[in-house]
Amino acid sequence: MHIPASTYRLQMSPEFTFSDLNHALDYLEKLEISTLYSAPFFQSMEGSTHGYDVTSPFVINTSIGDLEEFRKINALLQLKGMTWLQDIVPNHMAGSTANPWIYSILEHGPDSEFYRFFDINWDYKEWKGKIMAPFLGNFLENVLEKGELKLIFDADGFSFQYYDNRYPASALSYGYILSGGSETSDKDEWTGKFSNLSRNQDDWKELKDNFYQANRQLPLLDEKLNDLLKKFNSSVKLFKKLLDLQYFQPVFWKESERKINFRRFFTINDLICLRMEDQEVFQTYHKFILQLCDEGLFQGLRIDHIDGLFDPKGYLNKLAELLGDDFYVIVEKILEADEQLPSDWKTQGTSGYDFLAMVNNLYTDSRKKEKFKFYYKQIKPVFSDYEQLVYDKKQFILHERMGGELNNLWELLEELDLLPKTNPMKRESGKTALSAFLAGFPVYRIYPEKFPLTDYQKSVIDEAHETAIMQEPDLKLALDYFRSLFSGEGEGSDGNMLYFLKRCQQFTGPLAAKGVEDTTFYLYNLLVSHNEVGDSPQVFGITDQEFHNLMIKRQREFPHTVNTTATHDTKRGEDARMRINVLSEIPEEWFEKVEKWHQINLKVRKNAQVPDKNEEYFIYQSLIGAMSFEDKQEDGFLQRTNDFLQKVLREAKEHSTWADPDTKYEEDVFEFVAAILDHEAFRSSYDSFRKRIAFHGVINSLGQCLIKITAPGIPDVYQGTELWDLSYVDPDNRRPVDYELRKRYLNEFLTYSEKTGPENLQAMTAEYQNGKIKMFTMFRALKERKSNREFFEKAEYIPLKVSPDFADKIVSYARHYQDKWYLVAVPLNSTAVCKQDVFPLNHLWEEGCIELPHVAPKEWVNIYSGDKVSAEGKIPMRDLFTAFPVALLRSAGFDHH
Repeated sequence: MHIPASTYRLQMSPEFTFSDLNHALDYLEKLEISTLYSAPFFQSMEGSTHGYDVTSPFVINTSIGDLEEFRKINALLQLKGMTWLQDIVPNHMAGSTANPWIYSILEHGPDSEFYRFFDINWDYKEWKGKIMAPFLGNFLENVLEKGELKLIFDADGFSFQYYDNRYPASALSYGYILSGGSETSDKDEWTGKFSNLSRNQDDWKELKDNFYQANRQLPLLDEKLNDLLKKFNSSVKLFKKLLDLQYFQPVFWKESERKINFRRFFTINDLICLRMEDQEVFQTYHKFILQLCDEGLFQGLRIDHIDGLFDPKGYLNKLAELLGDDFYVIVEKILEADEQLPSDWKTQGTSGYDFLAMVNNLYTDSRKKEKFKFYYKQIKPVFSDYEQLVYDKKQFILHERMGGELNNLWELLEELDLLPKTNPMKRESGKTALSAFLAGFPVYRIYPEKFPLTDYQKSVIDEAHETAIMQEPDLKLALDYFRSLFSGEGEGSDGNMLYFLKRCQQFTGPLAAKGVEDTTFYLYNLLVSHNEVGDSPQVFGITDQEFHNLMIKRQREFPHTVNTTATHDTKRGEDARMRINVLSEIPEEWFEKVEKWHQINLKVRKNAQVPDKNEEYFIYQSLIGAMSFEDKQEDGFLQRTNDFLQKVLREAKEHSTWADPDTKYEEDVFEFVAAILDHEAFRSSYDSFRKRIAFHGVINSLGQCLIKITAPGIPDVYQGTELWDLSYVDPDNRRPVDYELRKRYLNEFLTYSEKTGPENLQAMTAEYQNGKIKMFTMFRALKERKSNREFFEKAEYIPLKVSPDFADKIVSYARHYQDKWYLVAVPLNSTAVCKQDVFPLNHLWEEGCIELPHVAPKEWVNIYSGDKVSAEGKIPMRDLFTAFPVALLRSAGFDHH
């Protein structure tokens, strides 16, 4: 198995192609990266910057490169001893006619080989035999009356066009079109040919091509065709009859909020889900992926949205059958704070959101949680109950955005004959009970295989039941029935009950993602660094001992899982979070400042009510995280901030939404931000505070970076985050990376000897604003990691005890394997010890010490300075931080190469 020493996440896209990667390869090798970890790079929608809207899994995206280019890159990687980890998307594809599988289905219906590939209910009562196509900007009647949906003809044959949307006419409707909508008129040569079409799709394509060429060559035929098009496009009645012959039903896009007959990714109509549980779908989809694995071009896979699959464990088992058990596979999985990854899954672990949450909470002062909640309640009293807010927003999503999915689950209950006979429930109250149960799920989902459920699965069902009863006490009878149904004790066959439970689990995940991450996280602003994928504002910090326990468990259970701190999905940059976390240490001062700024900025408000106090509070936190170290912000900062706030306001769904944006409200918020950034009285107070917070954020960030690389798990670097990452949510976090600047910094580091000159370290700490200090922290630690792969994979994790006076101000641990040791020490809660915003930090620790195990070595080497450190049972903390803000020591005599 090719276990990475480290991964570097690349957003391969039209903006960063194989050619661009070629120019960065030497740099990434010198940075001591072992594995390139790529976003999906298969053919996707034109202009896609993320790659999750795959249109064909059989070809590399032509705007990124081709297979030959990829082979050449792999040959270079092999020479450099590097590998490739590929992100794949088995849950969904682009639901567009750019997807040839969708195109084939729309043309040929049940005759298409892909007819059953997608999660479509072809027996849906309202549109039997059709897939809903929610691409219209109004109801169909209005669209037809205005002549906005047109029948056209070109080299692809007959199609329906609505602005930029094109849907092919079904093969069976060609004869009807050519007969002018008359079923009795004499058929000419072409009408006859199309009416007696072959079921062979190659024959069909040839027939279409011949017809197109004939039209180009015969003016009379072309003239007749134009007359036919005018006839259909000018008659609503005729057009409707033609639509009856199609395999799609065009509808107003908003209708998908209350009815739908296909499963989509979350609430995105343009992403349609696959029936990956079907063996033929699985084998077909993975054909090219398997080829690239067999050819040795992929040495690992990252499975996107494993929770969307009907049977995640079964999927991983099938993958292992294809690739063998000795192939590196990780899954993208959101774990709640006390949730475990199933131990029987054939995976090395997750893509790292759980680690992000752990380290994020380590750098949050958990002792200040109640004070924070007390002060925040003065800002937004209605949000004082976080759990209630989460439940309410899940209910909002379920009824206002996923009403179609809820209706479908109810229909499935009836179809599977699972409704109670002894105490029948009415449809509306029953749906209310079901929605309460689904919204009550405390985790994304469970993974039932059979009845009886495991103790853990039962506990999740019980918790959902408890929450639902608390919310809907009048529906206790119905909720009790759903608990019995989900537990395999309802009125129905075991097979049907299990199928229904598994089906529900494909929707509890999207419900959590949309209700919590994409709604609540933009409303509940207690400390926004925790409004993050994989994390929760409810946790608000863990102790160093809790962190140590989590790391020991990590090493024992999933030593090759990924440690990430930034991804394409994170709500804000990893260093922005570390800055905002500093606020957790100083609640009184922070909320006093917020109130002061609110009063100061009343003078520049154009609208007294906009933004509201909660949004204003959010803005102050966001700016603390995102503003550069300088007073003057970079060009484009205000526009980037406005783009971010527009997304925030629409996701919050309180004063604006994507479906119905209040652009006036949004503009007032933008004007407020522009005004305060130019407001001298505000800036004089804000900037001095912001700079102090930024300094402590630097200490946190360097610690986060070092822990990520030395703790159990595989460290992952998101592209460009070698320097300060103060980005907002996507697409801001996918901006181009300046690799030339990073190359210059790295080349400078490569000139240093192992004993780094004091003047170099002093320059780095004095000029920490340029980010070089972070990159140096990363580079030296990655070098140790790559040189000692086996050590970091197998080394024991040993928490180290700190002098009582500094127990909450330093986190320290050792890694030990055979006769080799590393020691890590980083500051915590630095506002309590640093009274000046300057490095070094050695003078802060007085007589504080870190105690060592009695078997620990006596002589160490500091990785960052090269200095030798002697220790007899303990190490004075001032010796650790003489030249650098964080410490990584290697036992002397340890040949790290």
